[in-house]
Amino acid sequence: MFKKIVLFLLWSLPLALVAQEDTTVLLLDDLQFDVRSVNVSKDTAIVDLYVISSLRQQREFKMNTFASTVVDQNDKELMYTQIQMGRVRIHINDRQNYLNHVMAMDVPVALQFKVAGWKKENGLPEAVNIVFEDSRESGRFRQIKVRL
Repeated sequence: MFKKIVLFLLWSLPLALVAQEDTTVLLLDDLQFDVRSVNVSKDTAIVDLYVISSLRQQREFKMNTFASTVVDQNDKELMYTQIQMGRVRIHINDRQNYLNHVMAMDVPVALQFKVAGWKKENGLPEAVNIVFEDSRESGRFRQIKVRL
């Protein structure tokens, strides 16, 4: 009887491991956010992400640039100096409220945040708050905090 229990446990262990869900993947509104890299050089912090759409048709990704921020190790939210998604680049001086990008299914799109004037006491960036329009309801915005 003991052998049967041990054999059953050994046989079911790989099934339990396969069934575990990956909690490191960030999904919201059929969008997946992956961290590519985080760098601080001199006085500029650079956060590189990938955004991947899982919708079957093309979708417009509309990000509110003034509500999207980089968070330092002291939980202080800092405005970007430059945001780039694909080939679309926005500088803070442009005073552009939204960044629009058309996304195709399962095609990763690079999203980069740059913050100039980054100080040593800020440490490394800890997270990025991204505010974007819901794909199903125009005018409704969603927020996701991507931990770095």
